[in-house]
Amino acid sequence: MTGPDKDNPANPTEPLVAGPSDTAPSDTAPGDQSDNGPVAAPEATPPPPTPAGGNGSKSKKGKAARAKAKARALPVGGVFGEVGAPPIVLDRPAPSQSFSNVDQMTGAAAPSSSVSGFRQLGRRLRLRISGFTSWRRYGLAAIAGLLAGLTMAPFYILPLLPLALVPLIWLIDGMEDHGKGRRQAFAMGWWFGFPFFLTGFYWIAFAFLVEAEAYAWMIPFAMAALPAGLALFTGGAMWLARALWRPGAVRVLVFAAAFAIFELMRGTLFTGLPWNLMGYAWGGVPDVLQSTAYIGVYGLSFLTILTAASPATLFAHQRETTNWRWPFFAILLIGIVWSAGAVRLYLAPTGPESYVEGVNLRIVQPNVPQAEKWRPENRDAIWDRLLAQTQVESSAPITHVIWPESAVPFVLAQATTARRELASALGGASLITGALRLEREPGGVTNYYNALHILNAEAEIIATYDKHHLVPFGEYLPLRFILERLGFRNVASQRVDLSPGPGARTLSVPGAPDVGPLVCFEAVFPGQVVDPARRPGWLVQVTDDSWFGDSTGPRQHLGISRVRAIEEGLPLVRAANTGISAIIDPYGRSLEQLGLNEFGIIDSPLPQAASPTLYGRIGDWPLLGVLGLVVAMARRRRKSQ
Repeated sequence: MTGPDKDNPANPTEPLVAGPSDTAPSDTAPGDQSDNGPVAAPEATPPPPTPAGGNGSKSKKGKAARAKAKARALPVGGVFGEVGAPPIVLDRPAPSQSFSNVDQMTGAAAPSSSVSGFRQLGRRLRLRISGFTSWRRYGLAAIAGLLAGLTMAPFYILPLLPLALVPLIWLIDGMEDHGKGRRQAFAMGWWFGFPFFLTGFYWIAFAFLVEAEAYAWMIPFAMAALPAGLALFTGGAMWLARALWRPGAVRVLVFAAAFAIFELMRGTLFTGLPWNLMGYAWGGVPDVLQSTAYIGVYGLSFLTILTAASPATLFAHQRETTNWRWPFFAILLIGIVWSAGAVRLYLAPTGPESYVEGVNLRIVQPNVPQAEKWRPENRDAIWDRLLAQTQVESSAPITHVIWPESAVPFVLAQATTARRELASALGGASLITGALRLEREPGGVTNYYNALHILNAEAEIIATYDKHHLVPFGEYLPLRFILERLGFRNVASQRVDLSPGPGARTLSVPGAPDVGPLVCFEAVFPGQVVDPARRPGWLVQVTDDSWFGDSTGPRQHLGISRVRAIEEGLPLVRAANTGISAIIDPYGRSLEQLGLNEFGIIDSPLPQAASPTLYGRIGDWPLLGVLGLVVAMARRRRKSQ
């Protein structure tokens, strides 16, 4: 390194610091100095010989030594950090070409603003996380899963989602850099999924405590088996992402597509359980939820993951430069979705014209604890409670009464005396109620159904719907011939497996639009709540969430049900035994609501249905096309790489 140019003191190319092998500034002209420093001898006297391996050597060994010395003089860990001997600071302004060590590695210049410090911090964090191996990798994935769980109902802490998803991308970056394969990616995804689903389904333990003496021993198995099984899907998503991975910002798109594909699979395979999809994180932002009328919750999940993971491109990978376009595009996209949803809500009809004329509903929430419901000595008291709530006076004539799932603790179709009492209590109204139904076949076999009945003003059953999405281990025992020998039984129906119905149906209701019935968790299945051959005018969901106590479970169930109303453009009327009962309009707005563990009724007119939505017409086919296109593009780029 040479000394400063005295004739041009403002030379911007002059270095700010000199390493230990450099010399101090000299008053000699630029042509009168050697590599080893200024020459003080007369012109006729030859310069002293340069020591072997010194900075003045023209040999390869000398060049290597100079390079090594300069490298020691470079700041490490940022512009202001040093390694080795203290540098000699020259009286020169800091050059605009200064680079951090991370910038030198990526080839990107670091701005001299506060953004530079933020970017350097992010890059160091990315480098550290991508270097995680073994238990550190899986531990970080587990922490990320816990954070993602807090973005679901009833918390909706959306800012945690980028903190949960960005580290997953950096961890896969590290696998790519170190040649780690799909097996490690699958394990990482599993460790993300296990705590995510554990926080989302911890409340299933309450169901085993209803009859604790018989079922409490099953809690550890259920609490471990369900999250572990569902985590296979998040593991599969990371496996697919790793298989299609390549450096660059496009990896965020691949990550989002892989995650969305396995959410679709989770909602379909093995009867499906599309609970706590990433799109539900927007439950506290009804404007954004309006997008599900066009792309469904699976499409919103894809956009949500893409947006939340996009900050990963702000901190460059070692073979790329910082990319601001993806986060900008993601923010712009969500901004457009948010604005469009706000406009849709603004234009939604309000006032008397938004309700069906001549239809006044009463939702009965009897608030009967699950442990008390099926005891024979409580049947009369529960029946009297339902009748009393049905007969409460109202400011407007009630035309339709709705009771929750299996509201009556006996077979209503066979209770002639009880139905005569019911006709008197209805006072000219019709009744929609959940009930247990029996059907005896000629061979003596009895089939049991979790049913919904529609009764006219004379308490005659005029239409019936049988639940077709049954709850595994609750309403039937999979692999009964094996598990029953191990002591397992159904939690809800004990030794009897309920039979499934034929599927979604539309039923006629006297004096009201046709209705689409849903029993319990059937409302969690996107695109499967409406009979495609006959669109109803409203949805009615009867449920009994008393199994799950005062937990996040009933609140999550309500939030998920709201999205079905938006997707289909239909009002949803929800009657729950212990709550949360509600009347939800076709835009997902809760017009009336009765809280958890409250005893009472809701009286309200029926909201009008909206026009058929795009999602209601074509379902998830556009999303499947987009995901297929992303996978095909990623495979082609991976092969070319």
